[in-house]
Amino acid sequence: MKSILVSLLLLITIPCFGKSIELMVYNVENLFDIKHDEGKNDWTFLPKDAKGKKEACKKVKSSYRKKECFETDWAKDNLEVKLENIEKMVIRDDKLPNILALVEIENEAVIAQLAKLLGYKKFIVSDSPDRRGIDLALLWKEDKNLKFISKNELVVKGEYFKERPTRNILEAEFSVGKEKLTVFVNHWPSLGNPTDARIKAANTLVARTKFILKKNPKQNIVAVGDFNTIDSNHPHPFRTVLFENELFSDLHTTFKKDKSISWNIKDQMAPGSYFYGRGMTWNLLDRIFYTKGLLDSKGLDLDVSSYKIHSPRFATKTYEYRRKGKYLYGSTIKGAPFRYEHNSTSNSRAGYSDHFPLIVNLKF
Repeated sequence: MKSILVSLLLLITIPCFGKSIELMVYNVENLFDIKHDEGKNDWTFLPKDAKGKKEACKKVKSSYRKKECFETDWAKDNLEVKLENIEKMVIRDDKLPNILALVEIENEAVIAQLAKLLGYKKFIVSDSPDRRGIDLALLWKEDKNLKFISKNELVVKGEYFKERPTRNILEAEFSVGKEKLTVFVNHWPSLGNPTDARIKAANTLVARTKFILKKNPKQNIVAVGDFNTIDSNHPHPFRTVLFENELFSDLHTTFKKDKSISWNIKDQMAPGSYFYGRGMTWNLLDRIFYTKGLLDSKGLDLDVSSYKIHSPRFATKTYEYRRKGKYLYGSTIKGAPFRYEHNSTSNSRAGYSDHFPLIVNLKF
């Protein structure tokens, strides 16, 4: 009897430690290599003396973009600084995220360089029809708890995209412990495009999600990335497509509504993942969406309390509104993302990105 009581006491007093993996999603702001990709308009992010650059820059219609094209000297030293600053944002407490989703990267070559620097041995990259050559990447630390299964790409189709092709949606399936996890990495059409372009991207994501869930209703699915969607979009891609019939939920909203999480923690978080200087407004362009199975307290689950917009002080700056003649002139915002200066070869002055990364743990 005494031995039974001792055993019960041990079960009560010894904490039960589960396992978890960390997922980070980060728009790294124009991570290009220094070589021209045939058929892509990547001329801005090449060395000034690159063959064909001057001729290509002359053809740029926008005066702002033309000036940027001529003045940007994206060479070996610049790229090395960019990679080192990404490393500083991604590695925290000497640890890498188990899964790292990257937005606004050019190709496999530059991701191979980054993966080597960070210490990832496994990665996949999309191959999109985007004319600038912008793509997506997933890097991960494979071990007994996290194994890669398959890769897929979803092409966003429609009449509009024949003239302005956009980024594919990168899909990867993993086994996490004894469960399956599908990760979709997104970079939807920018706000310079009509809202319908993002509706098309949302429908593409939803159609594939429903197909997967029809085959396996227990599949765990997250959709992450830069969705380029703001509240004023109408019809709204989230409310009218992703959230229909509660297919997806927004982790940021879930976090904010969770009464078990202190308001002090919530209030200390950055107001958004992106700061729009012209309007002096914060936006949540970057999101983590999830399906019901990831919050059912069975098997693989999101640890809602671990969610954060990662905004270390070194990656922030005070933004001052400098457009003369506007009523906002002279006003400032502290803690805005320290945007990247692609001509810089100084780590401290180059900046990091115009976006903050998002982080969450998945426990199993």
